Amino acid sequence: MRQKPAKKQPLLVFDNSEKGKGGSILRKPGSKKLYILFTYLGRRIEKSTGLGDTPENREQVRKWLDGVLRKRNAGKLVFSEAFPGASEAEKAAFAKLEGRDYSPDPKDVFIGEYIEGWVAEVVSLYHVGKRGDYLAILNASIKPYFKDITFYDLTKFEVKKFLAGMTCKIGKNKGQTVSRSRAKNVITVLRALFEDACDKYHWTLPDPFAKMENNLPKKKMTKRQIFRFTEVTRILENIDLWYRPMVEFMILTGTIHSEVSGLRRSDIGPNKIQLEQSIVRKVEKDSLKETARFRSITITKRIRKILDEVLSRGESKWAFAEPSGGPYLREGFIERYWKPALEKAGVAYRPPYSLRHSFAAWSLVAGVDPLRLVNLMGHANKQMIFETYGDYLEGIEEDAEDIRNYMGRDYVEYRRKPLSSYKAFSCESPCESQGLALHN
Repeated sequence: MRQKPAKKQPLLVFDNSEKGKGGSILRKPGSKKLYILFTYLGRRIEKSTGLGDTPENREQVRKWLDGVLRKRNAGKLVFSEAFPGASEAEKAAFAKLEGRDYSPDPKDVFIGEYIEGWVAEVVSLYHVGKRGDYLAILNASIKPYFKDITFYDLTKFEVKKFLAGMTCKIGKNKGQTVSRSRAKNVITVLRALFEDACDKYHWTLPDPFAKMENNLPKKKMTKRQIFRFTEVTRILENIDLWYRPMVEFMILTGTIHSEVSGLRRSDIGPNKIQLEQSIVRKVEKDSLKETARFRSITITKRIRKILDEVLSRGESKWAFAEPSGGPYLREGFIERYWKPALEKAGVAYRPPYSLRHSFAAWSLVAGVDPLRLVNLMGHANKQMIFETYGDYLEGIEEDAEDIRNYMGRDYVEYRRKPLSSYKAFSCESPCESQGLALHN
C-alpha cells in the first residue's frame, strides 16, 4: 500500500512582531541558525544570518532587520549593500529592479564563476571553429588555474606565474614547457575574458598583460627539414595508392593537412584552385591560419592529372575525400600510412609538413621568382622566403633539373597575363578569366 507523503514541517516563526511591515525572523526545522524573511520589490527574500538561535542573536538580528525594513519603506534600500554575500546574478537582478547599474567589486568576482556566463553570452556566438578553440583553452588551461582567483588578483605577477607553469598535458612533449605560439593562444583567450569583464562591469584595472611578450616561452629555433627529390619519389612509390595523389599534390603546391582537408570541388576552376577554408581537428573553419593564406593556385598539367584522378573517385564534395566520402583527416594518416611509407622507402622520418618546406626550397632552386613564391606560399611578406628557405638551396642544387622537369615548365616559367589582356568589354573579370568561381 502506497504510503502518504509526510507532511512538510512548518517554519518555526518565533518573531513575527513586524508582520505588518513584511519582515520576520525564523528558524527552519533541523537547523539551529536564524533566518530573516521579508519582501522587497515584489520578491520574497529569505536569507540565513549564519547566527545560532540565542536570545542575544535574536535581538541583534531584530535590530538589523528593522534597519533594512526602514530603508526599504523609505525607498533607500540597496540590495547589494544589504546582502554583500549574495550571488552576482542576484545582485544584478535586484539592481535592475532598483533602476541602478550594478558593478560588483572585482575582489568579489571569481574568474571561474565568470567564465560560465561568458561562455553562454559571448563564446557561444563565435563560429564553430573559434568556439571550439576557446572552449578547449578555457577547459584545459585557464579554468584549472584561475577558477578560484578573483579579477582583482589577476595581476601581471599572477599571469607570469601562470605562464611559467604551463606545460603540455598530452603527447610526446607531455610535461615539457608549451611552445611560444601555444602560450600566445592561451593569453589571447585570457585577455579577451579580462577585457570583456572590465567592459561589462565598468572596471578600470591595471593591464595584467602589459609587456607580456617578455614572459612568453622562447621560440625554439629548429631547422626546417627538406626532402631531396629522390626521397620524394621513393615515398610516392611506397605510400598507399589512395593517398599518393594527395602527397604529390602537397609537394607540388605547398599546401598543408588542414588546407587539403578543406579543399572542395567547388574551389576548383578550369585554371585555378581557390584556397579559402580548412579543417582542423575534424572541424570546418571558414578562415585559414593567416589572412595571406587565402590564395589561388594555378593548375599545371601535373596538378590537373592529380585532380582528375581524385575527382573521378566519387561524388563527394571534398576534393581529397576519404574512401568513406568524408574529408581527408590527418588523424590516423601519419601512423597508418605516412610512417610505414617512409620506412619502406628508407627515408629518415620527417613530418608531412616538411613537404611544404620542400616545395619552397624546390621552387627556389628551380628558378621561381622569390616574390612570386611569397604569394604561392601564402606568406604575409618575403622575409620567410629569403631568410629561411634560401638556406637549403646548397643541399638540393644538384636536383635542380629533376625538380624543374617534375614540377613542370608551365609552373617554373609561369607568366601572369597583363591586365590589358582581360576581356574588359565583355565585363569578364581577371578572376572569371582564370576560372575562379565568384562567391557572394
